[in-house]
Amino acid sequence: MHPSSVRVRFAPSPTGYLHVGGVRTALFNWLYARKTGGKFVLRIEDTDIERNKEEATQIIIDGLKWCGLDWDEGPDVGGPYGPYYQSQRMGRYREVGEQLVKSGRAYWAKKESGGPPPEWRIEKLKKEGKWDEDWARAAADPNPALYLKPDLKGRSEMAFDDAVKGRIAKPAATWMEEDGKTARDFVIMRGNGMPVYNFACVVDDVDMKISHAIRGDDHVENTFRQLFVYEALDHKPPVFAHLPMIFNEEGKKISKRRDPVAITLYQNCGLLPEAFVNFEALLGWSPGDEREMMPLQEITKEFSLDRIKASPAQFALKRKRPPPVPAGGATTDPAIEAQIVEWLAECLVGSKLEWLNGEYMKKLSLDELLARVAPFLAKCGYDLSDKAPGWLKAVLALGQERTKTLKQLAEKCSLFFKAPETLDPKAVEKFLKKNDGLALLKEVRGILARVAEWSAPALEQALQSFSEQKQRKFGDVAQPIRVAVVGVAASPPIHDTLYLLGQRETLRRIDAALAAVS
Repeated sequence: MHPSSVRVRFAPSPTGYLHVGGVRTALFNWLYARKTGGKFVLRIEDTDIERNKEEATQIIIDGLKWCGLDWDEGPDVGGPYGPYYQSQRMGRYREVGEQLVKSGRAYWAKKESGGPPPEWRIEKLKKEGKWDEDWARAAADPNPALYLKPDLKGRSEMAFDDAVKGRIAKPAATWMEEDGKTARDFVIMRGNGMPVYNFACVVDDVDMKISHAIRGDDHVENTFRQLFVYEALDHKPPVFAHLPMIFNEEGKKISKRRDPVAITLYQNCGLLPEAFVNFEALLGWSPGDEREMMPLQEITKEFSLDRIKASPAQFALKRKRPPPVPAGGATTDPAIEAQIVEWLAECLVGSKLEWLNGEYMKKLSLDELLARVAPFLAKCGYDLSDKAPGWLKAVLALGQERTKTLKQLAEKCSLFFKAPETLDPKAVEKFLKKNDGLALLKEVRGILARVAEWSAPALEQALQSFSEQKQRKFGDVAQPIRVAVVGVAASPPIHDTLYLLGQRETLRRIDAALAAVS
């Protein structure tokens, strides 16, 4: 196939948040288009009126843009094969449906079902792959539906070659009536005039000249039914490539009920889009070696469909407790989302995704880091308006190597924006109440008050000279100061910390600590 003839699409339904599986599907389509010089199309499949959410389309678009993905044709950029909203293509579906009626391959009818079958029967049919939800809905509708007459052409099985999974086949009996001889007609348009998914999808892909349908493994069953539609339209189907399922660390298919799948959660946890996209690219695809950190440009250069694995991919976190609420993130309640974000932030600690994000953070310039972390600092309630950019970047530099997400970095910076409300009791007991800690703190307070040049090197020299004079280890001097000004027993190097706090604030915090402990 000539590269310029490659046309792929990402076709989400605006029923909720853009989720990690959707991002992976969009990414693989985008990568294949960019690698081959083809076109990437964004199509919004919004025919499910009952479940569609008006704001979800913009959330999807914003999420894709956050990931750095763009499209050549779509609802906001137009293109030669629009419109790119299914809801605006209803006339086209009706037109194609009537063409099938004229050719004798479809018909309008009101079929009586004799009432819905019992639940046990429905479950049995589902397990056998024979339950037809569209048929059941059409039978309950007082209006006639449009039925396609599939032609099995004497085949004993239906099969197609998948670019990822190889040959996939099912017995033709799956689509036969109970007599085992007659092909079972299926609904392609409901009584209210709405097309079913498998019909609208094929019409769109034909009209938009889609050459490759790269989508999730859960669409394999749809593919068989869509093949009948392609045959009825006398149109060659695209190349199908079904991506492996994504499992969580417990080996279960990711679910919005138990797993954090909305990408807005990962944004709010302070992940960088380039790190998140890098991680997603490795969910079922490999460059063929051990590389894990790969910028998007490098991934594009290496990408090919034959390196996509057929086995499930794993999206692993480090969960220490169950989610406080359903974890998918499809909520408009800020309080609930905040709970999920805090839980997810815990789950990221020690994970491959957190490590990868930390590696990307280390490579950011301080100017870029400041721009990225500023929203998280604001969310923490810190006022940056009176802070010099040089001072802010110096603060961030202390945490850049020690944190792995923007959220962690913003929270680590808290000691420079506000004094500790309380002192850690264990740290007070260990470093102030023992080993002459309070006495050392009082003495060093006087030394710090007399430091003429308030710079990190000068402070380090002053503290080092004091420890030598007292014949004490440097830590014996540094730890009481650290507990007093930070509130805990850990911080960046003490001389850097004191320098950035400033002399007045340092002395004020030491005085407050002395008063509190005394």
